[in-house]
Amino acid sequence: MKLTLSRLENLLLTACDDLRGSMDASEYKEYIFGMLFLKRASDLFDQRQAELRKQFQAQGMAEEDIAEALDDPDNYSGKFFYVPPRARWNQGWQEEVIENGEKKVIQHPALKHVKENVGTTLNKALEAIEDANPDALQDVLKGINFNKKIGQRTLDDDTLADFVLNFEKIPLKDSDFEFPDLLGAAYEYLIKYFADSAGKKAGEFYTPAEVVRVCVEICDPEEGMSVYDPTVGSGGMLIQMRDYLREKGGSSDELSLNGQESIGTTWSICKMNMLLHGISHADIRQQDTLKEPLHLDGNNELKRFDRVVANPPFSQNYSRKELKFPGRFPVLMPEKGKKADLMFVQHMLAVLKHDGRLASVMPHGVLFRGGEEREARKHFIDHGLLEAIIGLPSNLFYGTGIPACIMVMNKQGAAQRDHVLFINADREYREGKAQNHLRPEDIDKIIYAYRNKQDIPAYARLVPKAEIVAEDYNCNIRRYVDNAPPPEPHDVRAHLHGGVPKAEVENLAQFWLNYPQLKDDLFVPRDNDYLDFAPVIATDKRAIADLVSSHQSVIKCHASFMETLEQWWQQNLPIVEALAPDAANQEGRTRNVYVMRSSLLASIERALASQTLLTPFQVRGAFANYVDNLKADFKSIAASGWGPELIPDEDILQSQFPEILEQQAQAQARLAELQALFVAADEEDFEDTDDTGVMTSEQVKDLKAKLKDAKGQAKLCKKDPNLGDARAHEQRATEIEVQLQRHKALEDEAKQLKATIKGIETQREALVQSAREKITNDQARVIIIKRLQSLLMNSYQTYLKAYQRNCIAAIENLWSKYAVTAKTIEDERDQATAQLKAFLVELGYE
Repeated sequence: MKLTLSRLENLLLTACDDLRGSMDASEYKEYIFGMLFLKRASDLFDQRQAELRKQFQAQGMAEEDIAEALDDPDNYSGKFFYVPPRARWNQGWQEEVIENGEKKVIQHPALKHVKENVGTTLNKALEAIEDANPDALQDVLKGINFNKKIGQRTLDDDTLADFVLNFEKIPLKDSDFEFPDLLGAAYEYLIKYFADSAGKKAGEFYTPAEVVRVCVEICDPEEGMSVYDPTVGSGGMLIQMRDYLREKGGSSDELSLNGQESIGTTWSICKMNMLLHGISHADIRQQDTLKEPLHLDGNNELKRFDRVVANPPFSQNYSRKELKFPGRFPVLMPEKGKKADLMFVQHMLAVLKHDGRLASVMPHGVLFRGGEEREARKHFIDHGLLEAIIGLPSNLFYGTGIPACIMVMNKQGAAQRDHVLFINADREYREGKAQNHLRPEDIDKIIYAYRNKQDIPAYARLVPKAEIVAEDYNCNIRRYVDNAPPPEPHDVRAHLHGGVPKAEVENLAQFWLNYPQLKDDLFVPRDNDYLDFAPVIATDKRAIADLVSSHQSVIKCHASFMETLEQWWQQNLPIVEALAPDAANQEGRTRNVYVMRSSLLASIERALASQTLLTPFQVRGAFANYVDNLKADFKSIAASGWGPELIPDEDILQSQFPEILEQQAQAQARLAELQALFVAADEEDFEDTDDTGVMTSEQVKDLKAKLKDAKGQAKLCKKDPNLGDARAHEQRATEIEVQLQRHKALEDEAKQLKATIKGIETQREALVQSAREKITNDQARVIIIKRLQSLLMNSYQTYLKAYQRNCIAAIENLWSKYAVTAKTIEDERDQATAQLKAFLVELGYE
C-alpha cells in the first residue's frame, strides 16, 4: 500500500521520539534531515539500479558488464545521486586494508544493520555521498555530525541504531508515494514542526506560511521569471513562489530560483529542501548577503532578478569593512545601531530588474525612525519605488512579538508613481496559544486591497506623495489609516430611565437583514426613540444565546446557505472526480490539482455571491483553506486514484471499531486525571481533600524512612522487651504500609494505563490495516467523497457559527449597558443600606 502524507509524517515523528529526550529540537533537526536525505538517496539509487538492470538485460548485456555499468556514476543524474558502497542502505560492502603488511578484506554491513560506531559510520556515509556528487551536494552533508557532543556526552550506539531502524520502516522510492511531491510536503511539515518546537530560535530559518503567502501573491511570479531571496532560510518562500505559479496554471519548469543564506546549517537544510522537492536547478549560495552577495552575472556584476521576496533578520548590526559592491546602498545605515533592515531593502532594489517587484518583511521601526532610515525612506518615495506598506498583526513571527510590516517596492511605473498604498491589517487575525495567525480571509483581503488600489475605510488608503512629504517622510501606518474601533456609544437617558436606543439597535442592521423577525422577538416598542427588551430576555442575559440559537429565522437562514453550498458541491463534484486517473482514457482528463483549485474557487464565489452572511473574503478564504488543508489528499487522488489508504485511521475505527476508541479515550482520561493528581500533590499547601491516597514525593520519602525505623524498632524490641512494645511498632509499620500501598496503587494504575494505551495503539494499527485491506477502490471512492463533502460543509459551518456568536455578543452588549437602569441600581443601594441599618439596630449599635 502506498505511503500517504499523514502516514509519512507519523513515521518521521516516531523517528524524532528517539532523540527528543536526549537533545533540543533545534539540535536534532539536522539529524532527522540528514537521515531522511541519506535514506531517500539510497532508495532512489536502488530504484535506478533496478531500472538500469532491466534496461541492460533487455539489451543483452553480459552480467559482468551489467555489474560494472550499475556502479558507474555517469548513469546517475538529476534526482538520482550516485551512492557509494559505504552509504548504501540495503547493501553491505567490502573494504581492502593493509594489516602487518598483508592485504585483508573486511566485510561491512549495510547501513540499516550497523550496531557499532554508528555515529561515525553515518558521518562517513554522508561524506561519501557528498564527495561522489560535488556539483549538487558540495558542503551540504559534511556539516551534519552524529558524534556531536550534546552537553557532556554524545549519542550512544543503541540510541542511534534505534534511530536508523525507524527510518528502515520508511520506504522512500518514488513508487512508494501516493503523489510525486509527497516527500517535499513531508519535509515542509518537519520544518514547521521544528520551528514550533524551537520557539524563538526558529526565526532564523522559518517564516510562517501565511506571511509567505501574502508576499508571494504580491510578487505574482510568471513563467520564465527569475526569483531571488537574499535571506533564504530553509527555502520556503522560493518553494511557495514555484507552487503559486503552478496554482495559476503556469509551468514552473523555467522559473529560476535563487537564494543566499549566511548560517551554514540553515543553508544545508535549504539545499536538502530544494532537492527533496525535486528542484535540482535552484542556485542557493552561502555567505552574508550584505557583506558579499554571490549571485553575479557574466561580467562579475550583480545579477538582476524579476522578483525578490524576503524576510531578513530583524534589527541586526553590520560592518562596512570589506563591504562588497557598496554602490548598492545609496544611504548607509549606522553600523552599530541594529538598523541593517533597510540595508537589506536597498540590496534587494539593487538586484531588481528595471520592471521588477519585491516584497520584504520589515520591523515597524523602519517606517518612522529618523536619521539615516528617514533618508532611505525619502530616497524610496522620491524615486517612486515604494508602492505599498502593509501593517501586519503583532506576534506572527517566531522570535519576536513586535508587529511587522511588508514593504512592497515596484520599479515598473516608478517614475510616474505619486501615491503610496497603506494597508492597515493589524487588527484582523486569529489568536493562537504561542502565536497569532493570519486567517485565509485576512490574506484574501490584503491581496484584494493591494491589487485594486482602492480606499477601504479604516483598512486601506492610497496616500498622495505630497502628504507623506508633509509628514517629513514618516510612514507610520496609523497616521494615514486609523483602524481604531469607534468609541462605544452610551445613551444617558437610557442609562437613567431605561430602554434601548433605537439608533444602536439599527446599527446591527446586518443581523436583522439576515435574520428577519429576530429583532421583533428581542425588542418591544417603548416610544419613538427607544425600545425595551422582550420579557423573555429582560431579566436574564443568558436567555439571549438560547433565543438566537433556536430562532427560526437563524436556523432557516443558515439552512438556506448550506443548501446552496450542497447544490454547488453536487454540481461541481465531477470536477473533483475528474482528478482521478481514467484507466480507459489516460489523456482525457485534466488531473491537475492547481487548475481544479482555481476553477472551483471562482465557481464557489459566484454561487455564494448573493448571500450576506459571509464576506467575499471569507467565502474565498474558507475554500482556499479547505483545498490547501486537503492538498495532499487531492494530489494523491490525481496520482493514484481512490485508494483506501486515503481514509483516515480515525474514520475506519469510528465506523468499525468504536469500542476501541472508547476504551482508549477512557484510559487516556483516567491517566490524565492521575498525572494531574501527582503534579498537584507536589505543589505547596496540597491537601488530599478527596482522600485519594496520593502523597507528595517528600511524604513518600519520609514515610519510607519511618517504615524502616518502625520495623527496626520492632525487631529490637522483640529481642529485648525492656526497650519497648514490639507490637506498637509493628502496628505503626502496618499503618505506614497501608498509606504507602494506597499511593503505590495509584502509581501502579498509571503504569498499567500507559501499558494499556500502548497496547491499544498496537491493536489499532493491526485492526485498521486489516479493515483497510478489505475496502475496494469503489467503496473507498464513496467514503472519500463523503469525507471531502463533510469537511467542506464543516468549514463553512464554522464561519456561520462565528457570525451567530457575533450577533449574540452584540445583543448581550446592549443588554449589559441598558437592561439595568441607574434608578434600579440606586433603589437596590437604598434597600441594601436600609437592611444594613436594621441589622445594626438589632445588634445594638444604634
